[in-house]
Amino acid sequence: MGVIAMQPEIDFARIGKRIRSARQEKGLNQAELGRMVGCSNNHMSHIEIGQTKVSLSMLLKISCVLDKDLNYFLLDTPFTQRDCLIDTEIANKLDRCSPTTLVAVSRMIDILLDQQQTLSVEQI
Repeated sequence: MGVIAMQPEIDFARIGKRIRSARQEKGLNQAELGRMVGCSNNHMSHIEIGQTKVSLSMLLKISCVLDKDLNYFLLDTPFTQRDCLIDTEIANKLDRCSPTTLVAVSRMIDILLDQQQTLSVEQI
């Protein structure tokens, strides 16, 4: 039997923060969102603070009501899709940067890539 790689834990608190952010963006309170997805505002509160693990079926309902792709809720977790992270999260942040800041960001990325390369070589 082969070795099973350990998967990172799901960070439900980060997912909850994303739910809260998307809910607020839509102008909904917890009770309104709860009614729309079939749960109490108390349950929604617990999901948003990560006290309750949101189920896949509930996350799908929330995703539909808030007009967000499932990947949006996973952006701050190791489970995000790489392309989604680049196309959505990072691109949105870069759009808000001035040209001077973009140059600084580019330099920082170069430094991080050099560091990543150095670590990869050392692990061989």
